Amino acid sequence: MLLTAGIIGGVAGLLSHAAGNNIPAAILTGGGAFAGTVALLLAIAHYAGAE
Repeated sequence: MLLTAGIIGGVAGLLSHAAGNNIPAAILTGGGAFAGTVALLLAIAHYAGAE
């Protein structure tokens, strides 16, 4: 989960920087994408494990 979230966060940060945002804004964008991906994958894992 963390590897997938790290890749998605890194790509989001790079795309944000390529779109013209400054470095701190791109880092915040990548961090937000990372946190959102971890939350989504944890919710999916919890739902899949529920009986």
